[in-house]
Amino acid sequence: MKQRNVFTLWRDPLNVLGLNSFLTVSLIVIIALFAACPDRSLADPSIRPQDIPEALAKKGKNVTALKCVMNVTSTYDRGKHRQDIKGFLLYRRPNDFRFQGIAPAGNSLFELVIKADLFELYIPTDGKILKGGKECFSRRFPDVAEIEGLIPMVLLQWKDVRFDRVLKREADKIVIRMSFGGRLWGATLEPQNLLLTRLVRLSPDGDIDLTADFGDFQSGADGWLPRRFEIESPPGGWKTLVRINKVESNPFLVEKNFKLETTFSAKTEECR
Repeated sequence: MKQRNVFTLWRDPLNVLGLNSFLTVSLIVIIALFAACPDRSLADPSIRPQDIPEALAKKGKNVTALKCVMNVTSTYDRGKHRQDIKGFLLYRRPNDFRFQGIAPAGNSLFELVIKADLFELYIPTDGKILKGGKECFSRRFPDVAEIEGLIPMVLLQWKDVRFDRVLKREADKIVIRMSFGGRLWGATLEPQNLLLTRLVRLSPDGDIDLTADFGDFQSGADGWLPRRFEIESPPGGWKTLVRINKVESNPFLVEKNFKLETTFSAKTEECR
């Protein structure tokens, strides 16, 4: 299995490996963090399945920001390549996002900042900042943009999720089918506490094109938060394992936290 070099990713116009999938994982993580129930004591085991989106919306309303450390192991080309990255994630409603990838020696590999309809991507080794609008971002990083489109579900706490039907109901799990953003999803939840344990997305042809499994829930104030994520894209041929730690809910964040800080003078390149 070959190790992918993150420094080559800037030069890949489609960026189909490495950074692209890694940022996709970051956004899936956000979905898990905000969609899960933030307080187990608030769970209602008698809730009707059709009321689950509204229940999650109410239970997640007090989570406004997030800070954590992520350790990510990804395999690409159906297991032919592997990449390990550690990074720091900051997120604040309604649409502020920052992710920094760190090398083993502690230096920054890349930084991505997304605010409103604009993004900036800085890779120190190239001394460049790629910036532009969401439309260009979608072309250069298609799968990242696709997952980022789920952020409204996170920010609105499932407000725009439409319940369709119950697919399975057992003592230890409930599986519902729902729609969001014009796509069909399957969501598996632990019925007693409404902990989100699995997401499955279907393609327009009805095939599974993305799965995300969440686990390692712990006790305590933030016990709702899964510490382990396994994400896979069958058609994309990549799989990623994410472990998170040093989690802080609702940290104090200001505008400066969502601005790039370059060590040297960097050239700016407009995304085209």
